[in-house]
Amino acid sequence: MQLYQGKTFEVVFTEWCQEFPGQCIISCNKESLSSLTPEDWVELGSIEKELERVCKKLFSATMFNFACLMNNAYRDNATPHVHFHFIPRYQGKVSLLGHTYIDKHFGYNMWKWSLSKFKAQKDIFSKDEKLQIYAMMKEEIKSDL
Repeated sequence: MQLYQGKTFEVVFTEWCQEFPGQCIISCNKESLSSLTPEDWVELGSIEKELERVCKKLFSATMFNFACLMNNAYRDNATPHVHFHFIPRYQGKVSLLGHTYIDKHFGYNMWKWSLSKFKAQKDIFSKDEKLQIYAMMKEEIKSDL
């Protein structure tokens, strides 16, 4: 679900998983980081800054992880494209949509435990709740970065 469309990048809300409320993907159709222009980097910085503002205001996010991992394209024999994972992190408990959310591994790499059914961070939101989170972000994000 698209949150924002810029000149080069778009922001996609990850409705399939909100284990970190506000989690998004920032992507473009360029195949490598080296193909990004200086203007592209400026746009990416503006988008990242706006997502931080939105997640701090709406969800009281503490800090943010920002990662570019293009391994899957090569593993899955697909055309690679530049994309960044934007992951808000939360130091304390967060009350959101009737849930108490806890970032179990705050201060640590969030993907270290992602494959462990015992230590993985759980996505506690229903499909309807994820749509509500999306709507909150869509309403708050500036359309003219």
